[in-house]
Amino acid sequence: MKKLSIILTLVATVLGITSCKQEDKPQYKDPTTFTINQPALQNQSFLCANEMTDDATFNLFCSQPDYGYSAVCNYSALVSLDPEAPIEKWIALPNQTPTSGAMAIKTFELGVALNNLLGVEDAEDFANRNLGNTPFKCYFRGVCEIPGIESSKIITSNYVSYNNVMIQYAEKKPAWIYICGDVSNIETGATNGFLAPSASNEDIYKANFALYEPDDMIGEKLYVGIFNLVPKATAADSGPDDPDACAQFRFFTQLLGWTNEASLGSNEADFYCEKITDKWAAGYTGDIVNQGLGNWGVYVIEPQPLTIVVDQTALKIYVKEGAHEVTFVGRDPEFN
Repeated sequence: MKKLSIILTLVATVLGITSCKQEDKPQYKDPTTFTINQPALQNQSFLCANEMTDDATFNLFCSQPDYGYSAVCNYSALVSLDPEAPIEKWIALPNQTPTSGAMAIKTFELGVALNNLLGVEDAEDFANRNLGNTPFKCYFRGVCEIPGIESSKIITSNYVSYNNVMIQYAEKKPAWIYICGDVSNIETGATNGFLAPSASNEDIYKANFALYEPDDMIGEKLYVGIFNLVPKATAADSGPDDPDACAQFRFFTQLLGWTNEASLGSNEADFYCEKITDKWAAGYTGDIVNQGLGNWGVYVIEPQPLTIVVDQTALKIYVKEGAHEVTFVGRDPEFN
């Protein structure tokens, strides 16, 4: 009986603990307040970068809104030259440390935003207005949201400022990578044929064999291109099981020659062929090997168009038979 009593006591204790845990389970609630902290160095002058590859940043700080529990949030910022401007007129600034309230904002992003707020048309307009010699007082708000919960998005009720921001002319331009292989440009008809990816061929590559970031995805390292596959001369005789009969291709981020330093391939091995003939019509998704020298291959016996998306950040490739307009849901492409 004594043992049974001890067991029952233990069970009751465990159930009591479980009940307390269930009662204490955090419950989400819509936040009502959110503030941003005035920067300690708000009067210090700094110059915004004018190159997208420049990683210089400045900082903004805010604490997490009260969601009822410690949530994983995304933080970003808004900027304006007029603190009383309607919120829709403020320009969004991405945070380089998105899950941290200690935000690091690229000065290049700020420079682009200020050029837009000032209505700068081009570099000549910027120079004519002498904007490079004018310090600007910039106002900032913070933004916080829990991914997937629309009602969680909240903008700080207050704003802060940096008071001596100098800018240069800055604009975002689509970046690009190159395709190398058995492909041709649909518009010009130029054929690549594994043309050496060297600096001496840069003009040819840029004019005919580049995949570009879409205008609404600049800076995302998502590249889109439409090309024709060029059949191998021996394709009809060899058949689809022969990798050497496949039209093959790979990518280079820079034209440094046949080195793997700037290559994006299907495999580490040079000229390995990842055959995707049975997948590309429905849509092929695969992994990219950074600095890989392998190719993707499709068996065709006549020129056929294909649409390609390369995600350099996630190291993913998407291939779809035909010429398609590409849109994105997040980073996922849709072939329309």
